[in-house]
Amino acid sequence: MRSMPAFVLSFTALLVCGCAGEAGAGNEHRRSGAELLQAAEQSFSSIPFGTTLPPPDLNLLDDGGCVDGRGECTYLDANHVQHYFGADGGELVVKSIMAADVSNQPIAALGIGTARALDEVVERVQLFMPEAEVTCDEQLDGNETICGASLGDGWIRLFFDPARQLTEARIDAYHFT
Repeated sequence: MRSMPAFVLSFTALLVCGCAGEAGAGNEHRRSGAELLQAAEQSFSSIPFGTTLPPPDLNLLDDGGCVDGRGECTYLDANHVQHYFGADGGELVVKSIMAADVSNQPIAALGIGTARALDEVVERVQLFMPEAEVTCDEQLDGNETICGASLGDGWIRLFFDPARQLTEARIDAYHFT
């Protein structure tokens, strides 16, 4: 397991002591896990988790699991956000964006913007939702690092290549087993 960058550890210490927040903010409202999930979800797109019919402005991606709009269907919006509708009830349960699909354009999701390097991406996500505890693990094969945080019933994951560059940002409505 990889050690945490100093800024994440320092930021975690600020959260534990309760001194994070804007100057003069006083007793700042700490968002619950459900509130964090909703804020993070909205940063990907305005289509809410649990939606059963994709809006007409989404384009179906041919991923082989979708037959006549039923089954496991993935749709793409104008901002390159993929919306995955699961087979169980056909509800929207995952949103993701592939960094390669947007090149150097800003990613609105999680406040990532133009950041692509691991440390900068994690820093921007922490600024977007300081209450979340983002942790990173280098995979055993050394080919990928995954960072993530639980947000109520759901979670976010950030995937990085061996050069520690963002490949994908993803949010799940709940933890899949």
